[in-house]
Amino acid sequence: MKIVNNMMNYTKSFCVLAFLLMATACSMRPSIPLISDKNVTLAEQNPLLHFDQEVMIARISQVLLVGNLAKNERASLHFERGVLYDSLGLWGLARYDFTQALMLQPKLAAVYNYLGLYLLLDGDYDGSLDAFNAVLHLDSNYEYAYLNRALNFYYVGRYGLAERDFLTFYEADPSDPYRTLWLYLNELKYKPYEAKQNLAQRAKGLSNEFWGTNIVHYYLGELSYAELQKKIDNFAVPYSPQYAEILTETYFYLAKQQLNLGKVDEATALFKLAIANQVFNFVEYRFALFELSHLRLNNVQE
Repeated sequence: MKIVNNMMNYTKSFCVLAFLLMATACSMRPSIPLISDKNVTLAEQNPLLHFDQEVMIARISQVLLVGNLAKNERASLHFERGVLYDSLGLWGLARYDFTQALMLQPKLAAVYNYLGLYLLLDGDYDGSLDAFNAVLHLDSNYEYAYLNRALNFYYVGRYGLAERDFLTFYEADPSDPYRTLWLYLNELKYKPYEAKQNLAQRAKGLSNEFWGTNIVHYYLGELSYAELQKKIDNFAVPYSPQYAEILTETYFYLAKQQLNLGKVDEATALFKLAIANQVFNFVEYRFALFELSHLRLNNVQE
């Protein structure tokens, strides 16, 4: 799931399909240790996948060298190039362009959203909260700012405030399973006895057009891992960009499931599989990195 609605060109690269049958978080059955060579599937990398984005970056860079541009035009170009850099995982360059765009045009809500996200991933919770509040001050209908602010609250343990924003995000599109999944993950933290019941109720309104609906059914114990894996192969052509995307999503939410079960080793392996697909502009990729950094920090402290 993307955090923002821009730039639908995603990255296709090395994807590993390597984990055994796992328990559902709802049933709390024990999981089986990971990694079996017999279950590994590799997706070929294709360097040409990013060619169009790289050409666009080069063209925008050439235009920015021209001096006769209005401030709003220059801001727009910096923003567009920043989105392209973000989609390629070049977050430092993206951050520079977003900052330049903001200096030229201080009321760009989407820029604050991106910068708030980077601050959150850096662990600057206060700074990111200020940025998301700025987004919603400029545009109260900016849906993904509610998600991002909810994630900020979630990762600092302010689950009640997170629930408010997750609900706002969910109510904007109840057919989207990813909105339902984040509500569930948050509710597990502060009202776990209601979480599964709420997930089952919300699952009734989900669209089968989204891959994540299958993940919800897996969470509910309505699909086994073997059935989920079969659905992956039927949902998207192997080695396609969409295949990498759904693997990223699947690995991330299964990792969250395992983490909630206290299975840290399994969760760590799954988070690593999520980032192996390099779908840089998906919330699941970004926060798989974030979760891994937290797990490494916890290991050091122990």
